[in-house]
This record gives sequence, C-alpha cells and structure tokens, in this order.
Amino acid sequence: MKYLRTRDTASGISMRTSNGMLTGVIRPLSGNNNERKTEELMKKILRYLVIALIVAGLSSVVYAAVSKWIFVPNAASKTLSFIDPQKDMVIGHCDTGATGWLACLTPDLKKIYVGENGGDSVTVIDAVTHKTLKHIKTGKNPKHPLVTPDGKYVLVNHTGEVKAVLLDARTDKELKTFAVDHGNKAQKGPLMMHSAFTWDSKYAFVQNYADKKVYVLKIPSLEVVATIDGDSPAHYIVPTPDNKQAWIVLEGNDAAKIKPSVSIIDMATFNEVKKIEIPTAEGEPIEGHHGIFTLDGKNFFFCNRGPGPKFGGTTVAMIDVAKQKIVRTLKGANSVGHPYLTPDGKYVVLTPYGGSNIITFVDARTGLRLKDVAIGNGTHIGHMVFSADSKKAYATNAGDGAVYVIDMQTREVVKGIPTGDKAAQIINTYTNLFEVPGVYKLHSH
Repeated sequence: MKYLRTRDTASGISMRTSNGMLTGVIRPLSGNNNERKTEELMKKILRYLVIALIVAGLSSVVYAAVSKWIFVPNAASKTLSFIDPQKDMVIGHCDTGATGWLACLTPDLKKIYVGENGGDSVTVIDAVTHKTLKHIKTGKNPKHPLVTPDGKYVLVNHTGEVKAVLLDARTDKELKTFAVDHGNKAQKGPLMMHSAFTWDSKYAFVQNYADKKVYVLKIPSLEVVATIDGDSPAHYIVPTPDNKQAWIVLEGNDAAKIKPSVSIIDMATFNEVKKIEIPTAEGEPIEGHHGIFTLDGKNFFFCNRGPGPKFGGTTVAMIDVAKQKIVRTLKGANSVGHPYLTPDGKYVVLTPYGGSNIITFVDARTGLRLKDVAIGNGTHIGHMVFSADSKKAYATNAGDGAVYVIDMQTREVVKGIPTGDKAAQIINTYTNLFEVPGVYKLHSH
C-alpha cells in the first residue's frame, strides 16, 4: 500500500492519502487562536487537500477480486467446468445450455451468467455451490450477459435481434428491455456483439450491427441518451478508466475500402473528437476486433482479426493515449483478436480467435514482442485468465476442448486440462471487458 504523507509542524497538520482516501490529524495551536491564525490554518488544510486529490488522480489501477475457482463454459458440451487452481484439475461440471460461450461473474463472485447463444436463455449458476440455478428466457440468441461494475444489474444482448434485457442481479427478475427494429434487412450475421458499461455503472453501450450504430443507454432506465453512427459496425466499446471518453473499435470493411479504426467519443457530448485509422499490411484482410487500455491507462492496443472463417488479420497497433497517436505496430498470429492484460499491468497477451494456436507476450509499456507460445493443437485460443499474483495463466483452446496452464515466469505451457467440447470464455474474476481483470479504481502513488 502506498501513501503520500504531508506534514506541517508549525500548524500541527499531518495528512496522508491511502488508496485515494484523505486522512488527517489537526493538532491544537499553542497560544491564542485568533482569526488570522485560523485563516492561515484553513488555507493550509485546503492546500494539502488539493495536493492529495491531485496525487490520487494521477493514475489508475485495476482491482480484481479473484475467485478460488476457475470457470470454463464448454459451448458444445452444454456444461460449465470448475477448476481448482491449487491442483490445476477439474473438480466438477454443471449444465448450461445451447452454445453457452460467453460468461460473466458478479463482482462479489457469487453468481455466473452464461449466454446460451444457440437458444433463447441465460443460464444462472451459483459460483459457490457450483449448481445451475435457473435458465432465464431473454430473446433470440443471447450473446454475452454482462454485470454492471457495481454489481446491481445484468444486461443481456442478443445476436439474433437488436435487444438488450436488464435483470436485477439480486433477484434475476427482468426490469427493463431495450429493442429496435433494424433497418438494413440485408444484414447477414450477428445483429449485436459486445456490450460495455462505464466504470461508474451509469451508462451502457450496445450495438446495432445492421445499421452501424451504437446506442448509449442510461442505467437502469435503458433510456437512449445518444446514438452514435459509424462507418462500419462497432465491435467493441471501451470506456476510459475515468469515464470521460469511450473508444469504439470499428471493424472497417474490405470491400468498401474502409480501414479498421478507433472512434474516440467525448462522454460529455457523445460526439466523436478524433478518429484513428489502423494501418494494415497490403492484402491483409480487414476486420477490427478488440482493443483495450493498459492498466496504467497510457497505451491502447488494437487488434485486426480479419473476417471469418479464414480471418487473416495479424496487425496489432499500440496507440499512445495522451498523444492519440499510433506509436508502434506489430504482427500477431493469424486472427489475433484479444489483448489480455496481466493483473500486475506488465504484459499484454495477444490471443488468436480462430486461425492459430499461437499467443504472443508483449511488454505493455514498450509494445515490444517478448515471446510467442503455442497453446495446444487447435486453432481457437481466444480467452485466458491469470492468477491474482500474475504468476500463472490459463488459456482455453476451443478446438482441443481444454485449458492450458502457463508458467508466467518461463512463459511455457506446463499442463493441459481437458474440460469439454468447445472450451470457451474462461473466467475467474469480474470482467466488464474481456481483457481487464476487474474494475478500474483510482489510487495514490
């Protein structure tokens, strides 16, 4: 734990900050407490308060409460596996539903929600007893149930319709529904993809793939407070840790010669303030996938996956957040899609989403490639988690139906754990965004 300590022996003021909280002791002044001395004392108190608040706001880290178990949905097996990380072995399974691929833990680590993308329901699982509690019908092809950072609500989006359903996370009762009839009926493929919340849980972002729109919804009313148009579908929406901006990953379009890009939205006005196009190699298939801020908030990593089923995207761009400028590009594996962050903030691990079994370790500060590692034999890695101390990682290989344990010191696979057919989004903590292990909070240096 780090503190900023300030002290003034003459005035008797002693203050410090701990995790952004200001504490202080004011000792009585000797002699007469006249108005002038009182005024000077108040000025010093205010000065120290301002200093403490400035220091508290200089940086942000992620807080991640990590479960004692690791959870793995197996989409084709219609199960969720429980792994004991002390033994690195499966200790049980429970039932989910058709194509249960994406999941979310509540911040208190008590419940899991799994989207049954091949059906019409969300599976609710007790993360402590490892029992399936219920299936909640929400709509056509639920994609990714997502819990608000404050743990109060669950938002369920759907790939089969432009519809988002808000549930009470305590009772699992439906509270509100947002739905629109998309205009472009020629759209093939998903109509929604990934939602996201601002870190203060005030707003949600959902997409309309067919009409290339993002809707900003107020929580919990689901009132539309803004509609943001793009030049191509928005695959991923990434709010900044301070909630002042949202960085939208636009897929781009090969046929229309539209480059993948980041659209930077001012959350005060919901207007685009800058657009950053991502350069790709000549002939490289275009489809932007995910992007993420490093835990210190200084860099943003963008992945160009390319369109399925062959993918072919390999470009990863590192953007300097302060300069809003690309400062480095590197080549990842075929279908590079997800830039996962280690809890210690030191590394970004790039995972391929359908075209390779190679993950790439990158220095989060410099963007330099450190090592490529093969994960099993199948070509769909996609998801991973880390131990709280960042010493171990666990990655799924959907093609193998297994989880692979990685020693983060040697960056080598040390064990494979079979779980079930199409091992999907492995989780062990709350996630608003796939790649961020927890919730951003201000702290002091």
